[in-house]
Amino acid sequence: MIKKFRFVIFFTFTLLLTACAGKTPASVPVSYLDYVPVKPYAESEHQQELVSGKAVSDYFKDEKIFAGWNLGNTLDSHSGGFGGETSWGNPQVNQELMNGVKAAGFDIVRIPVTWMGSIDIAPDYRVASARLKRVAEVAEMANNAGLKAIINLHHDGANNGRADLGWLSIGRAGRNKSANELITTQFARLWQQIALYFRNHGEWLIFEGFNELHDGNWQTCNDFFQLTVLNTWNQLFVDTVRSSGGNNESRYLMVNAYCADNRQALASGFTIPTDSAEGRLILSFHYYAPYEMTINGSRSSWGTDSEKQRVDSDFAPFKERFINKNIPVIIGECGAVLQLYPNDKSRETQARQSRFDYVSHVFSTAKKYGLVPVYWDNGATTGNGEKFGLFDRKTGKPNSPDSEALISQMINAVKINL
Repeated sequence: MIKKFRFVIFFTFTLLLTACAGKTPASVPVSYLDYVPVKPYAESEHQQELVSGKAVSDYFKDEKIFAGWNLGNTLDSHSGGFGGETSWGNPQVNQELMNGVKAAGFDIVRIPVTWMGSIDIAPDYRVASARLKRVAEVAEMANNAGLKAIINLHHDGANNGRADLGWLSIGRAGRNKSANELITTQFARLWQQIALYFRNHGEWLIFEGFNELHDGNWQTCNDFFQLTVLNTWNQLFVDTVRSSGGNNESRYLMVNAYCADNRQALASGFTIPTDSAEGRLILSFHYYAPYEMTINGSRSSWGTDSEKQRVDSDFAPFKERFINKNIPVIIGECGAVLQLYPNDKSRETQARQSRFDYVSHVFSTAKKYGLVPVYWDNGATTGNGEKFGLFDRKTGKPNSPDSEALISQMINAVKINL
């Protein structure tokens, strides 16, 4: 009886989505794309830039995009429900930082952005013009330095366990039809505005639909409802951007699986959106394995043959599944924290070498299979939190000789034979 009841719920949910969508559950109702705001949304005065018209796989090859860096804990920072820039201790972004990232050898910068607190009420969910303008300023600093750039919706989907910190809650959307409709509407309105504001920017600017969406269980998800919502949101993101005109008709767009997890990206529950523009989609996943060394900082040793083989095993499937089909793959976040042991210099030395070996191996293995690794830098080098910082955020210089050496190893790992 329980199995039959669950099947009825499953089937009913599928019919509801399909009835709204057309051929597949991931299709997007036309009403989302045709929305006309009560008052016209903001448009920038940015002049339309010329674009090459290349498929993204060719663009990456021709532009030699091999390694990237994250501007973490900056425009994605938030406090009291408001996305900011300096909320988590980093200074305002300046041109010197972007110049330094480029000079260090990176090709692309991911600019995480948290929009909550800058979004007005229904029905328009109007984004504050100051927020759009500042995101544009930072992205253009990257372009001025010669970097490609990625902007996204970042901690708008954040949560702490089952407690939602952001409005883009895939857990609530998966559990409740009315919540799903409300969140999906807001998601569509937000991307409608971002796409409109940036539609004249060149192909150097890539959009990413969202960050690590999950319900508090992180990488594990076998929930049909949430997976269906995620696929629908990815499709809605693509269709909304394409319908906004300008350079967005062919802009390169990046999509994530559940929690941006590499295993979820290969799972049957994830589908790449359909796209009216051929060859313009990028797949992304994040990679922090093993967690105890990369994020938690409780493990100081790494580098056995089996540990190195795991990275190969995790990355290899993406070449056949996506890259060989001309869908580039970006590792949107990866890296390992700085571990300090003031009272145990032997362990600190071991942790330092393990960090160097790990990051270099991740970057070289990514290059081996054609993936583009993007290092996660949150600006932190002290305290009890995650110490991923590599650059002085004011000068754009490496923040220590060790950071300079680690950056050099990363870049050499992907560019040594160029």
